[in-house]
Amino acid sequence: MAKQTHYPLQSDQKHVAQVREAIRKARKVLELPQPDTFLGRQTHEPFPSEQGDDAQAGQRRKPA
Repeated sequence: MAKQTHYPLQSDQKHVAQVREAIRKARKVLELPQPDTFLGRQTHEPFPSEQGDDAQAGQRRKPA
């Protein structure tokens, strides 16, 4: 059985070039560091309380 000769079309070449460019751009994006989502990150220190944390917890309780 004879092998079939494949002659690519010019439109195939353009498509391959577009796909390669898309892959090149995707690789650049994937190489970037993971974005910061701000979850679990403290951007400031909490205000120091004069009486301590226990005093604030006592203020939150409703009298029975």
